[in-house]
Amino acid sequence: LLGDLFKCVLAMLIVKLAFGGTYQDHIALLTMYGAAGCILGHNFPFFLRFKGGKGVACSVGMAAVFDWRILLICAVVFFTLFFWKHYVSLCSLTVYAVALILVIVFGQMGSYHMSPSYNYELYILMALLTALCYYRHRANISRLIKGTESKIFLSKKN
Repeated sequence: LLGDLFKCVLAMLIVKLAFGGTYQDHIALLTMYGAAGCILGHNFPFFLRFKGGKGVACSVGMAAVFDWRILLICAVVFFTLFFWKHYVSLCSLTVYAVALILVIVFGQMGSYHMSPSYNYELYILMALLTALCYYRHRANISRLIKGTESKIFLSKKN
């Protein structure tokens, strides 16, 4: 989990270091592209015949670097939903949708200091990452609908 999280953090920090001075007016978009590359590499790794993970742990790293407010709100939503329903996949899917909404809301509020065209590109990229997450979770979504998804309970040891 931490390795997946930090590889996305590292990718985004490298983008900020490489392009932050020159392209400051749209660095938020560039860092999101760095995160997207990391998530795609995680989901479809060449060395594993393009069969990788679902990208949620990498996305936590993305939220941590991109906007701490999104990370904080998504963490509250995730853990509230987890302790209520006990389905990690449901929590992950919900949080991705919440993150998309927050990127759009904060972008429209001017938080990323970009022109509207860059903001719209950011929204499209985040929507594509959200769609990818839902695609990667399609088996879990099917099990959730059928009621056969496994719950995760945290038990106390005696």
